[in-house]
Amino acid sequence: MSTLRIHQTFQPVTHQRGDKPFSGDALLIDGQLFSPLLPDELRDLPVPPQGASEDEKLVYEAKFNQRARWRLTRHAGPDEDGATRWRCPFCSGLLRSRSFPKTMRRSRMAPLVETEAECCCSGILTAMPIELPWWQSITFGTTAWRISMARRQVVESANSALKGAAFVSLNRGFFRIMGWSRNCPARVHSGRLQPGPRPVPQGQARPDDDAQGRREAQAAPARRRSGTWAELTKSGPAPPPT
Repeated sequence: MSTLRIHQTFQPVTHQRGDKPFSGDALLIDGQLFSPLLPDELRDLPVPPQGASEDEKLVYEAKFNQRARWRLTRHAGPDEDGATRWRCPFCSGLLRSRSFPKTMRRSRMAPLVETEAECCCSGILTAMPIELPWWQSITFGTTAWRISMARRQVVESANSALKGAAFVSLNRGFFRIMGWSRNCPARVHSGRLQPGPRPVPQGQARPDDDAQGRREAQAAPARRRSGTWAELTKSGPAPPPT
């Protein structure tokens, strides 16, 4: 998916969260790469409890939003082998520090932080896709991530209703009168492609429909027809002589 540039938003589970080992000069936390200069108080952050109000969520997300400024940004990639290249937040303009004079020429919209390091990074960092299995384009835990996750939940709800028996059942032919080829736009409109019968050109029957038609024809007994042309010719008057 990374090679095809398909991004996704998901909720990391317990074993996917926390600080994970990484071979490069960076921190891998909650699936995201961060600068090794990230303060300790921003490394292990709790998430809002289930059923939290909007104000409570904003309190928790404030720390995540602050930590997101320390993330590494993608510089290039992915390549043919899926490798991506990353820049530190000071080089990409997300942060400024007086310890790194070149960053002070950046926009004043970037937060000013204090650090005692001599350099911000060792250059462009290369990461393989196997090292970033849980990376998301929107940093986990931030307000932007919650908004994106809410959109996914709406799509998942519509998808569940389309696949199940909530109000329609595409798998059982609820829309068969529309034609199977017209069910595909309804599936895609829900936000994701649903597994189902393969679409066929309009006017052509699906193989399973042909088999079902043959079974119905064999099961139904043939009706005895009456009033044929032969019976009418025998019972009617003789034709006039020519």
